[in-house]
Amino acid sequence: MENNKKDPNSPENKEEKTISPSQTTVEKPTTAKNANTNKASSSDNKKQPVQNRNTQKEQHITKASSWWIRLGVLLSLAIAIIAALGCYWLYLQLGKQDSGQAKLGQSITEQTKQNQSLKYEVQQVALTSNKRISTLEQQQLNDTKAYAKLAELQQANKVLQERVNVIAQRSPNHWMASEAEYLVRMAGRKLWLENDPQTAMGLLQSADERISAMQDPALTPVRKALAADINSVKSLKTTDITNTIFELDSVIDGLTSLPLNHINENFAGQSKSEPITGSIDDWQQNLAQTWRELTDGFITVRKRTTDLEPLLSPEQQWYLVENIRNKLLQAQLSLYRFDQTNYQQSIALADKWLQQYFDLTDKNTLETIEALDKLAKVKVEKITLNKFQVSPLLQQLVTYGEIMPAEELTQ
Repeated sequence: MENNKKDPNSPENKEEKTISPSQTTVEKPTTAKNANTNKASSSDNKKQPVQNRNTQKEQHITKASSWWIRLGVLLSLAIAIIAALGCYWLYLQLGKQDSGQAKLGQSITEQTKQNQSLKYEVQQVALTSNKRISTLEQQQLNDTKAYAKLAELQQANKVLQERVNVIAQRSPNHWMASEAEYLVRMAGRKLWLENDPQTAMGLLQSADERISAMQDPALTPVRKALAADINSVKSLKTTDITNTIFELDSVIDGLTSLPLNHINENFAGQSKSEPITGSIDDWQQNLAQTWRELTDGFITVRKRTTDLEPLLSPEQQWYLVENIRNKLLQAQLSLYRFDQTNYQQSIALADKWLQQYFDLTDKNTLETIEALDKLAKVKVEKITLNKFQVSPLLQQLVTYGEIMPAEELTQ
């Protein structure tokens, strides 16, 4: 009976108590039951087999529950280890993810820079393309204009070729009409550009000879117009510009040889002393004459009967000559411009300077002043004839081969 009893202080009970708190809940009733059993053993020995069986069952249950507790603790430790490993793995994954995100951000930044550079390159390419397109459009516009001009030139060439064919089929008289029209045009150039009416009149007479050689009665209006133009040119009162300019050039070339005014000292009241003789007998007279000349030579008062002009320095003389030359050159320019007023003013001023500063007793000076007086009388007249009457008639004759009636020209 004592062997079947279980000591609550046994190592098994201690081990069960340290493993799980839930064991205490099972051991307390067991301890209580053992105490009751010990108490009851003294009172009733018959109940001992029943109590032994209960005790065995309780031990079996306690052992089974302790194994479950151990298994639960092991499972809890395994779960905790697995959870720790999972957390560590998750931490590693998060670190990798952070590094991956950093690399991704860096790659995104690099990609952004590349995109910006690509965008700039695309803009440059677009700008270059726009410039190229503008250049091509301008070139196309120029080509279009060139094609249009080429078409116009081809059309003009075609018309000219037709006119040449028509002229080639005409009689030789039409070539003489073209020559007469050319002579009239040359006469106009000589008259209006070169102011040469004599040459213009000769050219008009040559054109009249060409028209007369054609021996065509229908060209009587042309000859009549030519005669009127020749009379108009003859009636022109023009100045011989070329001859006048040559005369001014001769005056300009002779300016440097003209002498300037010199002071002519004409003193009044000059005393005439007797000359000293060489005879010894006249020594008293010679001594008195010498003494008289010696005393009269200290102070001498003389009077002038003419105006006193100041002398010019060499530099002033050069400026004077150059100013006169400049005025004569201005007169030449006024001739080319048909400016009568400036021409006469320039000649008059040059003449005034010559008479004031140069020697009027010199022959060259007098001839130069006379030439300037003659040139001052030249009248510069403009040509009033504006056009020739024969020009439109000759143009019709050259273009159509005949003189067109006035009714057809107005249509």
